[in-house]
Amino acid sequence: MVIEYHEAAFAHKIAETDIEWALKTQFFERPAADGSYLAIGFNQAGNPLEIAYRELDDGSLFVFHAMPCRQKWLVAADEGRRKYGKKTD
Repeated sequence: MVIEYHEAAFAHKIAETDIEWALKTQFFERPAADGSYLAIGFNQAGNPLEIAYRELDDGSLFVFHAMPCRQKWLVAADEGRRKYGKKTD
């Protein structure tokens, strides 16, 4: 998977390798009205991260936000798993 980054993706001091790992281990994904996605996955230490990205026309991802996951998204992910029994979209 090819990933491109906006400089804002590093505003919270999340390493590129942790962003990539979070995308590989994501257990929650939610589309936004603007065509972007919010994903929750784990960094290499096992801590949840929230990652916002867009899929580009060539299939690569453009990550523009990454930070430690906020509680509201962990709750949303948990509610989705209980309702659907799997990764939520």
